[in-house]
Amino acid sequence: MSDVTAFMEEMSGAAADWQLIVYGGAMHGFTHEDAATSKISGVAYNAQADARSWTATKLFFAELFGFEPTLG
Repeated sequence: MSDVTAFMEEMSGAAADWQLIVYGGAMHGFTHEDAATSKISGVAYNAQADARSWTATKLFFAELFGFEPTLG
């Protein structure tokens, strides 16, 4: 968390337009359905975080490129 706090302070100090989204309970690789069979510690698929992150990505692209997002 100290790295996250340092990042937030640096971005705010630079007056950057930024956001940070954290998905509780999500581990690394949370968008990869095959992560369920992974033998790598700290890697796991999380369907809820996957869906939420895809919605956030579509909203970001819509904002960035100026179109109405399709969220369905």
